[in-house]
This record gives sequence, C-alpha cells and structure tokens, in this order.
Amino acid sequence: MDYIRDLELQMASLQRKIRLLQDLRFFFDSSSPEELALFGEELSSVATASGESLASAITTLIAPGTPRPQEPMAAAAPPPPVQEPPTPPRRAPERRSAAAPAPAEGRGGEVSQEEAAPTPRGAEASSQGGGGELDQAMAAIERAMVAIPATSFVMGSETVDAEKPPHKVSLSGYRICDHLVTNREYALFVAANPQWAKDRADPELRDEGYLEDWSGGSYPEGKEDHPVAFVSHHAASAFAGWLGKRLPTEAEWECAARGGLVGKKYPNGDLMNDKLANLAKQYRGTTPVKKFEANGYNLYDMAGNLFEWCADWYAPYSPGEAVDPKGPAEGEYKVARGGSWMSGAGALRVSARVDMEAAMCAQVGIRVVDGGSTA
Repeated sequence: MDYIRDLELQMASLQRKIRLLQDLRFFFDSSSPEELALFGEELSSVATASGESLASAITTLIAPGTPRPQEPMAAAAPPPPVQEPPTPPRRAPERRSAAAPAPAEGRGGEVSQEEAAPTPRGAEASSQGGGGELDQAMAAIERAMVAIPATSFVMGSETVDAEKPPHKVSLSGYRICDHLVTNREYALFVAANPQWAKDRADPELRDEGYLEDWSGGSYPEGKEDHPVAFVSHHAASAFAGWLGKRLPTEAEWECAARGGLVGKKYPNGDLMNDKLANLAKQYRGTTPVKKFEANGYNLYDMAGNLFEWCADWYAPYSPGEAVDPKGPAEGEYKVARGGSWMSGAGALRVSARVDMEAAMCAQVGIRVVDGGSTA
C-alpha cells in the first residue's frame, strides 16, 4: 500500500510539472517577441513563495543541481530596446446577414449611449433584475465612486512612440469607481437586460468570445467578486449607460491610474511585481477585485488583472496642452488601458495604451465614471 501511495504522489507531482511546462510552452508560443523581451527583464523582480526570484527558480527547474546565478538571468545579456506594449490579438467580429437590421449607431459606427443602454434604472430595472439585490448592488457601486478633483497632469511618456509626445492635460472634476465591474454586478445587468445574455447579444456588437468563461447565464463558480471579462466595448458602454454612467476617457483613466503621483511608471511608483498586481500569469487567471493595494486615489487594479475599456477612439496624441480631451470623433479601434493578468510589467505602465476592435471580447473589463465635462 505504501508503494502504491508513493506512486500516486509521484504521479501527482509529474502531472503538476506537465501542466507547468504546458503553460510555459503556451506562453512562449503565443507571446510576441516584444512581450518575451519584457518578460525576460521582469523575471528577476518577481518573487516565488520561497522568496527567491522567479528567474532563479526557473534556472533551477531547467537545470536541477546547478549553482544559483550570481546575477539575475535577465542581466546576462544587454537589456532589449524598449518596445511597444504587447497588443492582444484581434478577432474579427461575426457579421450578420444583409437581412438583419443594423444596430443604431452614434459617431463613427459606435452605438449611441441612449440606445446602447436598454433599460433605465429604477422600478423597471429592479423588477427585472431581482429587486432588492439589484438596488443593493447599484447602491454599492454608488458608494464606490471616488471623486477626482479638477487637475492637470502630464499625459503620455517618451518610452514608446504610441505614448509620445508627453503633453499637459487639464481635466474637470469627475468620479470613477474604485473597482472593476464584477461578475456578480454584470449578472444583474444581464438579468435586467436579457438581450445582453451570452447567447443572445447582437453579433454586430460582440465577437464569438463574449462572456467566454460563463456557462449560459452563470458566471464561473466562486468568481462572483472577480472582474467580468470577455465583454466588448459595446457591452461595456451598455452596462455603464444602464447605471446612468459612462466609460472613462483615456485622459481620465490615465489621470486616475497615476493616483496623484508625478513622473512614475506605475500606479504606486516605479516598482512592479506580483505582490503589487496580478500580472505575468502568476495567478493563472483573474483575481478578486481589491486584492492588491490601492493607489493614491484609493483605486484598485489600475494595473493588471484586466485591461479596461476607455471611451476614446485610438489615435496618435497631438502636441500641445489639451483640456478635457475626448479623442477623435471616429476611428477604427477603441483604446484599452492597464494590462491584464497575462501581461508583462511593460503593459501595466500608467502611460501604456493599446488599440482593440470595439466588438472584441478578450481580457478586458469595465470601470465606470460620471461627472466631468462629458457628462
């Protein structure tokens, strides 16, 4: 019996190693050269449970019994040039037949807020979405709104071309939710607005990945407090409008992410690792909102966990001072910010920006705002 138990333990250990190697192979096969280069730089700053660096742990895993390196792995070669933050792969949205009615559009093909928000707040929404539970959830979101005073800051950076030129931005005061919208909160929205259910949402407004990790109308078990993922920009706008709110402009998002700090790379300073944010696949998926330390504005997950949709169409920055910028009137892609649990630290910088199709449903979540000059 002891022999069988030993074999079972060895088998379990082997299965864990196989899963680890499969995850590593998937990461290397699916990552861009830029992401791999950034990951190499970041290995030495990520600590394992034993306290040693991830770089050292991987070296030992690959070559057991070899001496620990005296310098971090990433330092063995000259640091790679700074590259653009990795952009998640785009998937083309499914197209409807010509006979299907076209969705209502606002500027540049975007669904207007009035028609994207299918059910207003109030008695009708409460009766459809579970009454008291819905009212409590809305009240909780309202309590979570953090006031950002009117301010000026330097937006962008000299790090990569997409973030140039750094330019002064002045913003009116606004409020932003301290957390990403959770699965529980989004489920109430779907219950009140069944046209946004996983299998019923208009294919013009989302791709085939919409609510990919849900089963029918149910989010993953035990993940009610995880941020909702796999939502399109259209779905995010509809959710925000249903609450009587909106998505943040790109400038509002970056200002909030900086948390009042000046000239820092990340929401909490110049250091980033898996003790400060959910990044680099360290947690093998999303983590509950508010798991990590808040920034100076008391906002959570402004780096990592999920990218976040912004209201703006993606476009190069214009030089000169801007006041309450809203981005161009139309465009091809929307802006997403913040990086995800799959991203290296480079994508988690407060100035990093990526472009995504509005119908794309990937590792992107929702944060709502109100007030400001766009209200």
